[in-house]
Amino acid sequence: MFTKHESDSPRPTDWDRYYLSVPVTAKLTRRYSTSVLVDAIRRYARVGRGDGQLSIVEIGGANSCFLDAILSRIPCRSYDVVDTNEYGLGLLSGRVGDGEVVRLHKHSILDGALPLSADLVFSVGLVEHFSPRETRAAVLAHLDYLRPGGTLILTFPTPTLLYRITRGLIEALGMWKFPDERPLEPQEITEAVRMRGEVIWEKMLWPLMLTQYMIVARKRCASDVELL
Repeated sequence: MFTKHESDSPRPTDWDRYYLSVPVTAKLTRRYSTSVLVDAIRRYARVGRGDGQLSIVEIGGANSCFLDAILSRIPCRSYDVVDTNEYGLGLLSGRVGDGEVVRLHKHSILDGALPLSADLVFSVGLVEHFSPRETRAAVLAHLDYLRPGGTLILTFPTPTLLYRITRGLIEALGMWKFPDERPLEPQEITEAVRMRGEVIWEKMLWPLMLTQYMIVARKRCASDVELL
């Protein structure tokens, strides 16, 4: 059964190993995750320019499993992928290259934001791999990548009974690959988001078994901040 980490600094996830052998469970859930993500983008993302195309930043998107679907279904002016894993970025570069639309950046979210200003910033399964202090900093850095009025989408595991049972079974089989994963209560993330934005939609993603929670938020404009 899943229990809290005994150490404040658990062993980090080996992302090279993950990309070399993606778990079967991840492959089975990607279609649902992609569908929910694309639907949220269509419903809530706002284009900042008159060309009708989004500028997107995906954080933690090395070898992204979402990029192809998004580019095929959403008009994109730019799609920047930011991650620290060189191996995963190399795999993604081999698939799509690094050109005018797709641009790859080896950079840590904990080192602040790169000089980008996007209509949409999202990450799937990233912010739970940090300590509470680092998670808060990572959420705020996501918002730093957004233009005022831009849209943020975050998904992360949350410790429902279904999550605990599913993770416990996977750990018992010796197949768990994320020793630093810290399932998060939604309140931890919404409190950080509300420092600079407004939560506009929330959803529990039950079909994933390792239950995920999705938050969609809008970054405040300068005029909104002045009213606080």
